[in-house]
Amino acid sequence: MNYKYNILFICTLIISVISCSPDDEGTIVSVPENDRTEQQVIDKDSLLGYLNSHYYNSTEVNALANPTIADVVITELLEGETLPSDATLLMSAVETKTTTYEDVEYDYYILKINQGTTTAQSPRFCDKVRVKYAGSLLDGEEFEVKSTPTDFDLAGLIPGWSRVMPEFNVGTFTSNSDGTVSYEGYGMGVMFLPSGLGYYALYQTSIPSYSNLVFKFELLQIETTDHDSDNIPTYMEVIEADYDLYGKDTDGDLVVDFVDADDDGDGTATSDEVGVEVYIADTRVDLQAILDALVLDSNQLISPIKQRSNRNDYTANVITILDNNGNGIPNYLDDTESERIE
Repeated sequence: MNYKYNILFICTLIISVISCSPDDEGTIVSVPENDRTEQQVIDKDSLLGYLNSHYYNSTEVNALANPTIADVVITELLEGETLPSDATLLMSAVETKTTTYEDVEYDYYILKINQGTTTAQSPRFCDKVRVKYAGSLLDGEEFEVKSTPTDFDLAGLIPGWSRVMPEFNVGTFTSNSDGTVSYEGYGMGVMFLPSGLGYYALYQTSIPSYSNLVFKFELLQIETTDHDSDNIPTYMEVIEADYDLYGKDTDGDLVVDFVDADDDGDGTATSDEVGVEVYIADTRVDLQAILDALVLDSNQLISPIKQRSNRNDYTANVITILDNNGNGIPNYLDDTESERIE
């Protein structure tokens, strides 16, 4: 019954992933794909060569409380030149990470400039993020710059972003009287991605096929996603450890759980098989304070705060995962008759 929704959502993800950068609309040309394992070796050599021959203005950047994407300047160290005393070679500063994607092991690199001060809040690979960013090729050519806050669903971006963003935390934000928002203490860094975690064989107007990518970014805000609005967060309906959106299909109906409104296929909507307590407040800040003061049980969680349609107030739900028959399987994943809520 949810096939159309499932197919539509997956198509939307594909379109998002193959766009020029997280949201650019470049011309896309399909080219034959190289062997991923062989291409990974080429990309790794290129990235290591880049990291060993480029530096950034570390002293200047580290002196700033809230550095921005514009403050980080990456410069090539030419042959015969000496590394400036106020700079750091990228290879000496980055963290090397490894992930498996399409059955190939990839190395990627993260320059952590600011971790982010709100240590309990980092996005999962399927959450939404609000960011500023600048994307470039290894030759320094920028293909996209977003200097104003931009929202993305990580589930629809290139795989490198879903690996890197969870490594950072957000900071704090303040709503100003003029309608703007001020951010402080946000996570900030630079990611260096092989083409296999980027757009790979896709040729676009500003990004050639098999391009390694560099993204500077500021992680400003995050939001837990619930793609099918069934009161179960998406991260609970996917295989998070493997960055796998499509690995869970509890009822075997070929509609994966995170876009399936009835996960166990028992005829009762998932949203009706959990307990829901609604909280409302006039402002987001007031509601967040109320939620922060709650003492939750291990089987409870809080849905994202949202502004109510055609209203000026905000709402969030406290979700209780129920197990009526005590068999250790939550109601929404148990298709036995006794698990249904009348």
